[in-house]
Amino acid sequence: MPDASDYRIRAATPADDDVWARLRHALWPECPPARHAEEIALYRQSPGLVALALDAHDHAVGFAETTIRHEHVTGTAASPVPYLEGWFVESAWRGRGVGRALIDFVAAWARTQGFAELASDTELANVSSQAAHTRLGFRETERVVHYLKPLSP
Repeated sequence: MPDASDYRIRAATPADDDVWARLRHALWPECPPARHAEEIALYRQSPGLVALALDAHDHAVGFAETTIRHEHVTGTAASPVPYLEGWFVESAWRGRGVGRALIDFVAAWARTQGFAELASDTELANVSSQAAHTRLGFRETERVVHYLKPLSP
């Protein structure tokens, strides 16, 4: 079993796009590979940070994907704000501090960019993610159910 001394965190580079896509697919398996590729390309063109957790053999075992949101984000004191869009750690590595290390890396980066807050969200049913956010110092700001009405031509 892996332990906490067997990983490191670093910023992703364009050479990491394939492993980033693999990890994104593990987090969002319903999303088609072409959409993951499209979103990765968009992230590469925008400010933000993707952090990767790598094991001792440089195999990616987790990621934290952060954008800079310029629109209002509920509960924040300022805009723009760094926003955690995706956060995932492979199951064999959970409970070993990898998720915390990813968030700490993103938070340190955000501070160097002059930001004072880091925002995030999770689905209402994802209780484990909610607990993880709380353990890492996030506070809940709102609960929302979104709706969409298709408009026929």
